Amino acid sequence: MRGLFLAKFGQIKLGDPDDKPEFSNFSWFAMIFTTGIGGEIMYQSVIEPITFFNDPPFGVESGTLSAAEWAIPHNFFYWGILAWAIYALPSIPMAYALYVKKIPHLRLSAACRPLLGKHSDGLLGKIVDIAMMFGLIGVVGTSIGLVAPMVARFLGEMFNIPVTFGLLVIVIALWVILFGVSVYLGLEKGLKRLSNFNIIIVAAITAFVFLVGPTVFMLDNTIQSIGVMFNDFFKMSLNLGATNNESFAQDWTVFYWAWWIGYASLIGLFTARISKGRTIRQMIITQCLIGPVGCWVFLGVFGNYALNLELSNLVPVNSIMVNSGQTEGIMAVINTLPFSAILIPLFVIAYLVFSATTFDTASLILSSVASKKLDRTGQPPRIHRLFWALILGSVGIIVLAIGGLEAIQLSSVIVGVPMILVFALMTISFIKSVKEDFRQKDTGSTLIRYPVHPISETNQDQVSEQREDVFAGKESNIGK
Repeated sequence: MRGLFLAKFGQIKLGDPDDKPEFSNFSWFAMIFTTGIGGEIMYQSVIEPITFFNDPPFGVESGTLSAAEWAIPHNFFYWGILAWAIYALPSIPMAYALYVKKIPHLRLSAACRPLLGKHSDGLLGKIVDIAMMFGLIGVVGTSIGLVAPMVARFLGEMFNIPVTFGLLVIVIALWVILFGVSVYLGLEKGLKRLSNFNIIIVAAITAFVFLVGPTVFMLDNTIQSIGVMFNDFFKMSLNLGATNNESFAQDWTVFYWAWWIGYASLIGLFTARISKGRTIRQMIITQCLIGPVGCWVFLGVFGNYALNLELSNLVPVNSIMVNSGQTEGIMAVINTLPFSAILIPLFVIAYLVFSATTFDTASLILSSVASKKLDRTGQPPRIHRLFWALILGSVGIIVLAIGGLEAIQLSSVIVGVPMILVFALMTISFIKSVKEDFRQKDTGSTLIRYPVHPISETNQDQVSEQREDVFAGKESNIGK
């Protein structure tokens, strides 16, 4: 990524020379960010620091100040640069294939065309896309299983009703309605507005907690934790617990890498879809810098707020989590905030919209991959989008009904591993295409783009004569 950012490849425009970005910078980032992290970050921002404090890595004694020093850094580590760099792996090759090479399908297999050739449209390409769809359904199902109980618990607190399976179904039904309507309306009227709204409301809640909470502690420990994370980055990355027989790496690190890889196909395809008119350098900055910083700000506020409650013995968050469940631990933390009666409805809205943007995007991408052709705006038929919205909602209900969350998590790990090979194929294909295109540019040859529609024999020569220079930012005059 650093090579792409610094090299001349970073200035490549994703589209024709006169193409403008489809969305404003704010909306573009809002859609990438809300889709990339979903509602899980609101859940894990409280759970993980307390869990790491009481079950730390590297043989550190549980519940000590030494354990506290590792709690937030590991939280930042799992939701930081590596996660977003994994997202960027398929994003850039897919965007280049879509808007420079003009490949007409929003599929991972299409971006592998330079290496796979005609096989990208055959059985091998179908295997790649089906594996991606299976993994995507798995990680989205896991997300629903994680976040739905939390939203149900908030609703139970608001209306003084017990959390039952029926309430969980109502929560998922609300999601299906919300992201079903959004995905039906499309990117401009649906997902963009949903993402913009969500960023604003989450930013407002985060600022409020930062101001009314232990501000100095939050700020100091956030800065310190970022320093610890960078200083021990490789130690955290390569820790396997070999000498102390701990399962921390298997329970957290391995699962998270597989989790991000499973989500990367979704984020990669979606980011590529909304990045027309951007440059490769802009994509790298947004995904590998702005994305992690956004996560660290949110985690730094909520994670440190919960950790401070535990360290100060104000609220026994860990005991509540162990004895009553993680959702009760989160609720105990939220109830310590001023105006909690007002904040809880805002948290419900934020959870619903945060997750809806992810599920909305998943429906859009699944329907795009499953559709034989897209419309003139690059979107699949609306009926396909609604179908996949219903499928994702049904999967969530099934997961909660059978209590199969661990099985779904395992499936995301199993599918995530072979997806690494797919991303490697995409990356090699991308590098091959870029080098060939630059070589053609430097030698005055033609940059051939894949046709959007099948070529007839009568216009084959005309297409092969097409000569555009997307690197110089203007049309080439070669051969005219």
